[in-house]
Amino acid sequence: MSSTVFDSFLFRDMFGTPAMREIFSDAAYVRRIIDTETALARAQASVGIIPTEAADRITSKADFDGLDLDRLRAETEIVGYPVLPIIKQVADQCGDAGGYLH
Repeated sequence: MSSTVFDSFLFRDMFGTPAMREIFSDAAYVRRIIDTETALARAQASVGIIPTEAADRITSKADFDGLDLDRLRAETEIVGYPVLPIIKQVADQCGDAGGYLH
């Protein structure tokens, strides 16, 4: 059973398109958080807050496809929001440079 018209097989295209639903999907949301974190690392490196090498490694290693989505869901339920669990997993992907994530 659908919980909203956006999930509904019958009504979803009356209120949006597949392309628009993808923009607001969970995967797109998590990818934008990763994009924001990598942009923040580059900005911090550009003003000397973190080493350039760390920002480069964060940018090259942070990857949605490397996330454990079951772990992300479970930790999001515990914390109440997904940013911290995403940062923890991205930090693991980045090795020592992960310590420079916000």
